Amino acid sequence: MEQIATSEADELSNIELNQLYGTADYQGQSTTQTQSIASAVAAHVRLPFSNPLKMLTSLLPETSAQAVQNSGAQTSLFQSITTIANNPQDIVLGWLPSTSSSSCIQLMADNPGMNVVSPGWLHLQDASGNLSGSVLPSVIEYAHQHNIKVWVMVDNQFSATLTHEVLANSKAESNLIDELVYQSKLYHLDGINIDFENLAAADRNLFTQFIGNLHRALSPIHVNLSVDISPDIVPLDDSLAFFHAGLADNADEIVLMAYDEHWSTDPDPGPVADLPWVTAGVNDLLDTGVPTDKLILGMPFYTRFWYVHSDGSVTSSAVSAGAVTDILRQDKAPLGVWDPKLDLMYTKFPSADGYTEVWYPTANTYQDTLSLVTQNGLAGVAVWSLAWSDPSTWTATVHSLRTEGVQTSHAAS
Repeated sequence: MEQIATSEADELSNIELNQLYGTADYQGQSTTQTQSIASAVAAHVRLPFSNPLKMLTSLLPETSAQAVQNSGAQTSLFQSITTIANNPQDIVLGWLPSTSSSSCIQLMADNPGMNVVSPGWLHLQDASGNLSGSVLPSVIEYAHQHNIKVWVMVDNQFSATLTHEVLANSKAESNLIDELVYQSKLYHLDGINIDFENLAAADRNLFTQFIGNLHRALSPIHVNLSVDISPDIVPLDDSLAFFHAGLADNADEIVLMAYDEHWSTDPDPGPVADLPWVTAGVNDLLDTGVPTDKLILGMPFYTRFWYVHSDGSVTSSAVSAGAVTDILRQDKAPLGVWDPKLDLMYTKFPSADGYTEVWYPTANTYQDTLSLVTQNGLAGVAVWSLAWSDPSTWTATVHSLRTEGVQTSHAAS
């Protein structure tokens, strides 16, 4: 385990304490004082060396001690959850994939209670750092009228090559930053959400530097900066593209995309986001330098139907999590059984060319996921995406983050 954590620990040892804790008061202290301060800082941000036992136990799957009482029914994903928090300051963010004004506004109207919306309007276009896409003023106006902040999502088209070309060229990077500042001022944006995925590990320092430069450009105009990151494949081995502590130090929030545990073309069927995997992802970020109050938990409102064909090949299709039981009933398929280890329902049934498998969430799944937010004091949740949301699921999610009390149930229609 010490070898696994070496990469991140080495990186963290080179960071100024004032960067981790947000003050310059600790610079120039003696070695003895620095060690004491390091322990305090480590406790604040949960660095791995501060509590090795907690670091190890946090990686173990967590299962409920309650007896499983599942009828195989699902009334609505969240109907049985009463509440788990009382903090109106929690961020409740909904990503908007839609590009038309009418569909964006309709999705916001259908999902009341969010305080941040992140529409996917802007895209890194070329190696010069230019942007493509269109910002929709009418959507921003509607959002602001309803006290919803707008953090426009900027993606890199999932291109590692394009991203490297921009980040490795100071002129191109400056152009990209200037464009984002210009768009923010022109359209009165509240924030920028950077969604650069599929990055090369060799670009981790360049990406961290870019986030720092962008944050310094956005801060004077009071524009928030959040960064989306995917979970580490190996916990505590933070040697790939996302340097957790460095990004957290240079951004306002880190958004953990805790989904696609098994992605659409995965040759091995499995859950989109089972609770032990999500828990490990959250703990990994907290244990590698991301402060709790900067971490937003990204949650999927979709799942996948997996089709295992007779020749051994595997395909999948994504559906709204709230629609699973209706689809199963229409297909006269079994609703399945509750898996207490994964905190999910599971069903398997024959199909014309093999068989179908589905892992899907219930009210209990989402209640336990939201408990990670409240129990750890995280900044809030981000839902991918509003296009997958159904009214009962969204309403219960917001309700769970706004009021007190917990009621757990595995059962539903």
